[in-house]
Amino acid sequence: MSRTATDDDDVIDVDVLDVSDLRFEGGTSGSVAEEIRAQAAGGYTTAVLHLDGPLQAKVTPFNPAVVRCLEDGSASLAMPHDSVRARVAVVRHPAVLEHADVDLPGFQVDQVVVVANAAPRDIDGYVHYRVADVNAAARRLFGSAPSWAPIGPLVREALAEELSEERVLAEDWVNIIDVDAWSARRTGYASDRPVIGRHSRDSPQKWPEDTAVLRQVYPTDGSMDVRVLGGAMSVKSLIGDLPSAWHVQPFGAADPRDFLAGLDFFVYYHNRKWVEAFGRTILEAMASGAVVILPPHFAPVFGEGATYAEPREVRGVIEAFYGDRERYERQAAAGQRIARERFGADAHVRRLEGLIGAARPEPEQRPAPPATSRHSSERQRVLMISSNGTGMGHLTRLLAYARRAPQTLSPYFLSLSQAVPLVARFGYRYEYMPSMTPTGLDPDRWQAYFRARVSEAISRLRPAAVVFDGTWPYKGIRWARGDHPNVPWVWSRRGMWYKGMNRDQLAKSAWFDLVIEPGDLASPADRGVTADAPATRVGPVTLLDLDDLDERSVARQALGLDPVAPTALVTLGAGNINDPSSAIRIAIDVFRALGVEICVTKPEIAERFGVHDEHVHVLSRYPLSRHYRAFDVAVSAAGYNSFHELLRFGVPTLFLPNLDTALDDQRTRARYASDRGWAHCLDKPEPHTVRKLLEDLIDNGAAMAAAAQAADPGNGAAAAIEAVAELLEER
Repeated sequence: MSRTATDDDDVIDVDVLDVSDLRFEGGTSGSVAEEIRAQAAGGYTTAVLHLDGPLQAKVTPFNPAVVRCLEDGSASLAMPHDSVRARVAVVRHPAVLEHADVDLPGFQVDQVVVVANAAPRDIDGYVHYRVADVNAAARRLFGSAPSWAPIGPLVREALAEELSEERVLAEDWVNIIDVDAWSARRTGYASDRPVIGRHSRDSPQKWPEDTAVLRQVYPTDGSMDVRVLGGAMSVKSLIGDLPSAWHVQPFGAADPRDFLAGLDFFVYYHNRKWVEAFGRTILEAMASGAVVILPPHFAPVFGEGATYAEPREVRGVIEAFYGDRERYERQAAAGQRIARERFGADAHVRRLEGLIGAARPEPEQRPAPPATSRHSSERQRVLMISSNGTGMGHLTRLLAYARRAPQTLSPYFLSLSQAVPLVARFGYRYEYMPSMTPTGLDPDRWQAYFRARVSEAISRLRPAAVVFDGTWPYKGIRWARGDHPNVPWVWSRRGMWYKGMNRDQLAKSAWFDLVIEPGDLASPADRGVTADAPATRVGPVTLLDLDDLDERSVARQALGLDPVAPTALVTLGAGNINDPSSAIRIAIDVFRALGVEICVTKPEIAERFGVHDEHVHVLSRYPLSRHYRAFDVAVSAAGYNSFHELLRFGVPTLFLPNLDTALDDQRTRARYASDRGWAHCLDKPEPHTVRKLLEDLIDNGAAMAAAAQAADPGNGAAAAIEAVAELLEER
């Protein structure tokens, strides 16, 4: 890749731009990672671009296989606001392109290839993507119509109905694999009875839809050891319960390599309405040395690398192989040979050569990219580090600063929050660093890991400053500061701590060159140790300002709400500290009795969510505050973000403070608002009291909300990031 390390806005000049939803858990992301490594080995440079696809509603980090490619330098991460030049853009999964809601004005690609991993629609007519819409999206984003690359013969047949022959590549874009990395040492059968298994996502289309077929290919009588990696709830819904003879693990519970090494036979049969054109897990099983048994329609793809049988024949095929070890080993060897010849890295390099020619010289031998018109060399990078937290307050606060950064600063995010991919929607680069619990490390080892990650990031990114938002500065911060003593650190530290608590953490202010305290509308009631501590204090910080909100009609249309009916918002947190379900139920029942439509938030990082009511609108949007004019009344927890957004944006609110927080004094915050007449609050919601207060809000809430807005000193986000800029000017 050709790029100046210190210049955010130089052109990223690569051979291949891989475009996908990089959060995919299964074969799509695995194939992207394999191709990146093959491209690197063949001398081709790669950048990857993440687009939010329609199949991943939950906020999750990038697939670990892709992350490893980014970390070891096999590929670089491109963001929508970058300037990128590529010889070819390869799009993995057409729906990702079809639903892309970004603009890529700085992207220049010579050609676009859409890899169709599935047919546009199932046999029963269910639409996975629309070819015409994908073509239109490619023209909008990249300036040219794409070529299409079917992943197998069945998809080729389906595309022929909608595309002219010249728009479809002559050869299928088959997945590739590192056979040596997947090959398992096998000295005999795994058990005294055949061990068969499958590895796939647990969705109805991935399983046979017929009970008789299911029992034929995956015996339930205990005669064979059936093992499943990926979950089997679809089976449970079909036959009533999981067979006791099966061993089922959820997706990601085991390393697929280890799982496949424990199988004698990989048996994969799916819903007949599902057009399964390839199946990466099939290829992985072949490479591992298991004998693979498939429906006959896979024969044109995998040839003699697998054995093909109708469902009624599967048991007999398995028994025949199990009774003849020599035949078994011949078939297993054929599978590995076919995997290597047809689906190895060399096959992908030959494919690229046919598309764009040979790999170019090393980056230092290439012509320098043309200068851009923007003066990015004057910008100083600021590394934004957010702690994990139980909600999204830390990350949102840093994002609020970033959005208001002067042109002299260039924000970059390194976050412990799994919600960090959200910052890409605002045009910022990011990296995810898992907090202690997900890693399984003990505290000392995790602190060392934190230090190593942060120190490496500082060495690589060379930031002018680091801004940390959190209430518990990690020991690793002090160690990382020792590794890079010339880089100033800023602590963004909200107040309203419980009285007397966390004094030892406050002492860590000495580790920082600047302490910023985002203001709190309830700060006169703050009795925590930060109340009198030295800090640069700014106004209350919210991600958006009032001018950023949609008008009422636009907001209601965006959320799919009735344009005129009275509507309430119920938002009681992510449920990662306490269980808010009983309070949510009370609010729903009261609003329904009052004839008010109800919206309940399901936060992006919620670990549990117990609302299942067909009359309730479930919202999972970020930032939802953009649509707050849609609501007439709200019931909310009193965390920093929700408290200030609802009061700043004029939503009449009943606050139900979370009393189980470790440090945030939500009760004091909510009571202060109630005492000032800005809102109502309750510590323990009871139906009768909740109804009384909500009736009052419906009648008088507008005046209460207006009083809160009149007391608002304004958003402190701009002042906070300006303080960082001034620190750098002084240094």
